Amino acid sequence: MAIQTAVLKSSPGIKRDGTKFEGDNYTDGQWVRWQRGLPRKMGGFKTTQKYLQELSRGFSTFTQQNYVYCHSGGDTTLDRFTLDATGNSSIVTDRTPTLQYAYGTVTLIGGSGSVDMIAVNGVNIMSGSVPFNTDINQTATDVASNITAHTSNPNYTATANNAIITITSSTGGDSVNGYIITNTLTTLTSTIVDMNYGSDALINSEYNLWMFDVQYDSSTSQNYLISHVAPNLDCICNDRDGQIFFGEVLGTGILQSITLPAGANATGGIVSLHPYLFYYGTDGVIGHSVPGEPTDLNGTGSGLARVWGQKIIKGMPMRAGSGTAPAGLFWAFDAVLRATFTGGSTIFQYDVIATGTSIMSPQCVVDYDGVFYWVGVDRFYMFNGVVREVPNTMNLNYFFDNINVNHQTKCFGFQIPKYGEIWWCYPKGTATECTHAVVFNVRENTWYDTELPNNGRSAGHFNNSFAAPILTGVESSPLPLDPVTTFAVTVSNPGSGNKYYIDGTQQATISFREGNTYRFDQSNGTNAGHPLRLSTVSDGTHGGGAEYVTGVSTVGVPGNVGAYTQITVATGAPTLYYYCSAHSGMGGQINITVRGIGFKVWQHEFKVDEYDGPSVSPIQSYFETADLSTLVTGKNEYLRITTLEPDFVQTGDMTVNVTGRANSRAPEVIGTTFTFPDTAAQPYEQIVMLKEQRRELRVRFESNSLYGDYQMGQIIGHFDSGDGTDLG
Repeated sequence: MAIQTAVLKSSPGIKRDGTKFEGDNYTDGQWVRWQRGLPRKMGGFKTTQKYLQELSRGFSTFTQQNYVYCHSGGDTTLDRFTLDATGNSSIVTDRTPTLQYAYGTVTLIGGSGSVDMIAVNGVNIMSGSVPFNTDINQTATDVASNITAHTSNPNYTATANNAIITITSSTGGDSVNGYIITNTLTTLTSTIVDMNYGSDALINSEYNLWMFDVQYDSSTSQNYLISHVAPNLDCICNDRDGQIFFGEVLGTGILQSITLPAGANATGGIVSLHPYLFYYGTDGVIGHSVPGEPTDLNGTGSGLARVWGQKIIKGMPMRAGSGTAPAGLFWAFDAVLRATFTGGSTIFQYDVIATGTSIMSPQCVVDYDGVFYWVGVDRFYMFNGVVREVPNTMNLNYFFDNINVNHQTKCFGFQIPKYGEIWWCYPKGTATECTHAVVFNVRENTWYDTELPNNGRSAGHFNNSFAAPILTGVESSPLPLDPVTTFAVTVSNPGSGNKYYIDGTQQATISFREGNTYRFDQSNGTNAGHPLRLSTVSDGTHGGGAEYVTGVSTVGVPGNVGAYTQITVATGAPTLYYYCSAHSGMGGQINITVRGIGFKVWQHEFKVDEYDGPSVSPIQSYFETADLSTLVTGKNEYLRITTLEPDFVQTGDMTVNVTGRANSRAPEVIGTTFTFPDTAAQPYEQIVMLKEQRRELRVRFESNSLYGDYQMGQIIGHFDSGDGTDLG
């Protein structure tokens, strides 16, 4: 046939299911999305934080006053940092919940009489009456001593500050919170603050999975970060150790635990249905707080119900109540339920939306403009008033056949509204972290997929301030080196012979970190005749050891200005000892700590490259068209493509090559790669001369240059007939 021209365009999205020949969609791609039905490169990304203590297993952002407050939960830690408007990060602050002991106070008032009894929760914590002694402050001290000396069950200790007696539980945790303090006094009076501020420690687990919400507490006028953690990473059916913590969302202090009611559990998670905090878990338990007080799950106005047989996995706020009444959607292991505010003694009613559903992980539910999308164990779902399946003829099998089911609970989702996208990141094949993502484009009504950069992402959250997702990485990197640390060394005789004093402390035990540099400054005149050296044996050569010299340098004469011994600590360095090479018994011990690692946090949709500190790297992006063939028109002949007229909004060079087969079972034949620039400086650069033929022909375009970007337009191809053989 004579040369003909045609628009080189396939249907939007990447079709992975079925064969390449039977579809009209693009057949392959990486880091490419579709807008207006046409492919374009996805955005770049940059590191905003490099030093999370642990791999993130839950991430949250909250914006106020041009700062984004980020929290990330790990196996054993809870980190907090802020981002400014340009994405620059603060240092990481540790807010990990630790064991705290409840305390209350009794303030004595008066000038005579006695303290006959103080009781906590009905248990007398004194051994007997304490009379007024000299003044009220001394009396308070005597009462505190009596409480500490007496053993009660449970037991308490006490201290006094002026007339205030602080009573502290010997039992850590939040179980003592709310215990009432009473007393019996003669003549004296008092004011009392009941027991509070006890808090449970985080239960460490390699399977910990976190979720976060923010809610205002009207009783304290504070906006609280509410965090939930449970070992759900191994299986969402987990039925143990659900914990809830709270703290000021803008603050840096450690979080405090929230006490669950008797018979309740929170193995599933939490959700704010303002003004109520809801928690949920095993055996279909759903409970809620006192209205306006998210930390009070026991007071008047709180509630607890068993609304289903199986565990509740996830909760999200929704619009369903009358007026502004709160309502929520809850995902059970095998059903979808709804909670609606009714008021009165019932407060909330629960009804079943759908049964026989499933959910892959708590983090896979995405709210997109009030419509909920999530991943089940064998299909994709949505709820827009009713639960229904999201049709997927593009990569349904590709996703469910390739996900690592042993780690599928790590699957997490987020939205990118600018492009109408919902992303689900998942561990593909044998990967144990999320290495790939499938994307449902709501606006284009199509699906595609991509490999995730930097070996994957572990958690993420879309933030409106950046109009982009903030995602956490899975690769660790060493913590930064500290500046040179200098110790002032002096020598003095405390009565047992000369000793080294390190920053004023006799024979101090000090700690070094691998990779850092430390300097013992011996400029002080007392160091004359006492050269400081290092060894792996206590007292060095005097104790049978040898001088340690790895990374060590000495400068000057001890006792003179500028004299020092310096060491850059090698990786794997043993415990060291500093000693005087001339005299025994002067030195001390140096403990070596491993140089820690940190995990990166990435802001996506940032320019078009990868920005990791000062390093900028290109991002490979490509797409491959559907099969082009004359076979569908009834002609049994090769299709020859002679020329391409590229049409792109383009920055940087792009490449193109032809691939394809003689038939659907023949091997792929990849043609020569041609480069075309973003701006044609010469006439021959305006087009691409290919002269390739395939019986089933596809064209692949790629951008992989620094600052490279593209949006495809209407590409024209020049075609004619080729050979007539069926075989490759």
